[in-house]
Amino acid sequence: MKTSTLVYQLPGARWRLLFGENVLRTLRSHVQRNSSSRESVGQLYSRDLTSDCIVVEQATVLTPTWAAWARVQFDPKRAATEREEKFKNGLHCLGLWHTHPEPLPNPSPEDKALARDHALSAKGQLTGLVFAIIGTRSMPAGLRVWIDDGEVLRLAESTSQNVVLP
Repeated sequence: MKTSTLVYQLPGARWRLLFGENVLRTLRSHVQRNSSSRESVGQLYSRDLTSDCIVVEQATVLTPTWAAWARVQFDPKRAATEREEKFKNGLHCLGLWHTHPEPLPNPSPEDKALARDHALSAKGQLTGLVFAIIGTRSMPAGLRVWIDDGEVLRLAESTSQNVVLP
């Protein structure tokens, strides 16, 4: 069965990260389309962290504690509670996503600090935290993905738009 997906990979990495159609639909629904829109934020989940192709199966939306056109904050305790609930259903949190009001998003210094903090906190469970930012440009260009291993934030490259899923 053919479906719309986006695949990202770090240069030289053996594994890939696949964003499925339902995840992309969730992310697209939060694109900041005008100057009155506010940033959105959420978490990314997968069932299998051991495959060469890690499928992002779910993108959730966190209720912001504060949101503006160019900034968003969320309650880390609520995010942790969501992760615990999803884990009971076999889902592992891979990382975070949020929106930016720019065509080709780049992480701000605050974003980089957030990614690093979460990567270091997850060090025992993950070798790297996925950090995705959705810009205003159409995907794939408007979705940019980084991996933070607790030391370096690396940009993953978009490698494919359509993949056959099992």
